[in-house]
Amino acid sequence: MTTMHPQVRAALEHGGVRFVERRHAEYAQPIHTPGDFAAALGYAPQRIAKTLLLRGGAPPRFALAVCPAPGRLDLAAVAHEMGWRRAQFASTEELAALTGYPPTGVSPLGVSGVRVLLAQALAAYETVLVGGGAVGIEVELAPADLLRLTGGTVLPLVIGAAPAPPSGGDTSA
Repeated sequence: MTTMHPQVRAALEHGGVRFVERRHAEYAQPIHTPGDFAAALGYAPQRIAKTLLLRGGAPPRFALAVCPAPGRLDLAAVAHEMGWRRAQFASTEELAALTGYPPTGVSPLGVSGVRVLLAQALAAYETVLVGGGAVGIEVELAPADLLRLTGGTVLPLVIGAAPAPPSGGDTSA
């Protein structure tokens, strides 16, 4: 059975936060997309986050951007925050070298030496799900704990993001 990457587990346990490891294989319906996963959980799709490795500058520097999976990342906002002329997606080889995670299991947890940028939109929810460092594994935790564990910076990173839901943040369908 696939489990979360040891780097991710170590970060969570060292941080002493509450979390739930979610495995796609444990759900009756097939999980092919973040929308499928959100539906299986009965959650708003915006609670499922994607983590993207970006590069910019010369010599190249890197950042991990974490935003709701259905959202479109604002590359200009990332470039501005990082002091780059422009931001672009890192290669699969760069991703593997810097994180040790597969392209469809990227986590902002357990990565050192890479700045983490968190979409402000994620703070609207009681919990969010980020990659567990392995394919088909997600980690559910509070956005405040994600921020603390990653040492991240919260920014408006989603183009055309909907306004935050009412207090309490659980907009499950």
